[in-house]
Amino acid sequence: MSIEKITSKIVSDAESTAQVTLDEAKAECDAILARADSEAEKVLKEAQERGQSEKEKLISRRKAVADIDGRKIILEEKQKLIAECFDEAIERISSMKKEEYVTFLVGLVKKTGETEGQLILNERDAASVGTDLVNVLSKELADSKITLSKETKNIKGGFLLKKGSIYINGTVEALVEEAKEDLVGEVAAQLFQ
Repeated sequence: MSIEKITSKIVSDAESTAQVTLDEAKAECDAILARADSEAEKVLKEAQERGQSEKEKLISRRKAVADIDGRKIILEEKQKLIAECFDEAIERISSMKKEEYVTFLVGLVKKTGETEGQLILNERDAASVGTDLVNVLSKELADSKITLSKETKNIKGGFLLKKGSIYINGTVEALVEEAKEDLVGEVAAQLFQ
């Protein structure tokens, strides 16, 4: 299953959550604007004594600040939702069914172009899919000398392929981070239409 498909599924799951969060952020923005309007009324009375010009400047500044604060709140909530989508993508990839996950990892190893080295997985994956992964790689890659390392790493999923002193990063976290640049605009567009 590709990252794009997973991200698309996550986006559809997150749309309802996004709307609720945006509604809350907009309500908070409206409350800020209401407080600003109330404060502006007080300022208005004081400003009438000092002159019409000063009054308009103060009201304008207060509303501008309230508008900026409201926009910041909405932007922060949108950024949180987008980050949650990508975090969810990592979790879904890492928790795929065994056969699907092995196929996914085999595809990633093939993309590296390497046929030798040590696969370093997280502890869970080493125990559950490590041997199967190496066996499938042996069948599908001619002259495969890829072995399963006894070493494990604290990663969510995917692998590190160690070849001498060089490590090829095939972790799920790195893959999602790499895809994030290309997909963040699309995810945002679907979440916040």
